Amino acid sequence: MKKRPFVFLCTGMSLDGKISTAKRIDTRITTDDDRNFLYDLRVPCDAIMMGGRTVILDDPGLTVKSVRRQKQRLALGKTKEPVKVGIVSDISKLKINGDFFNKGDAKKIIFTTERSPKTKINELRKIADIYVYGKQKVNLKKALSKLYELGIKSVMAEGGGELIFSLLKDDLVDEINLKIGDLILGGRNAPTLCDGEGFAGTTAKQVRLISLKRKNSYLMLKYKVKRVN
Repeated sequence: MKKRPFVFLCTGMSLDGKISTAKRIDTRITTDDDRNFLYDLRVPCDAIMMGGRTVILDDPGLTVKSVRRQKQRLALGKTKEPVKVGIVSDISKLKINGDFFNKGDAKKIIFTTERSPKTKINELRKIADIYVYGKQKVNLKKALSKLYELGIKSVMAEGGGELIFSLLKDDLVDEINLKIGDLILGGRNAPTLCDGEGFAGTTAKQVRLISLKRKNSYLMLKYKVKRVN
């Protein structure tokens, strides 16, 4: 396999495993210190990756949120803000005037497929690097290899559940950073940490817990994903 960046997941979820409500409304997962866990983990990464549905619906800015964290990144020899990476099978509904493309001064990269209109691709190429890797779904192995070629050695994947499932399915995840909050969201259609088609018993991914920290109203867990022989 070609070289690829170190890929780690960073997700906050409710006690019942939901990362958002059934109506996909952004919800705080804990009653205290909710975002620092996420923002602090953006400091050491070279790029942040998000799936198309999340980019389109949430339109995240994906910045490190403070001058202090920007200085920490510069001290590590990195750019002030991590590169923004979107995995978007069809870019028709991307908001060109939204936060993803305009908040902060980070480089933007979109991996898409042949489903995307060529006119939209040409339009987006004025503000981002666009790579067409696949017919219906983005070839994630090829996308990560390209990121490595571009000098990106670590990628933080923030979601959503479809992207995380696809990364796990292709054995492209090295580490999972998980925050379990103090509320229950419920909802049979609410997104979870790992959605997609799901795994069978024999294909389920194995992980190893390497650290656990208890805060006032949440748990922070770190796992290593066991490599497939």
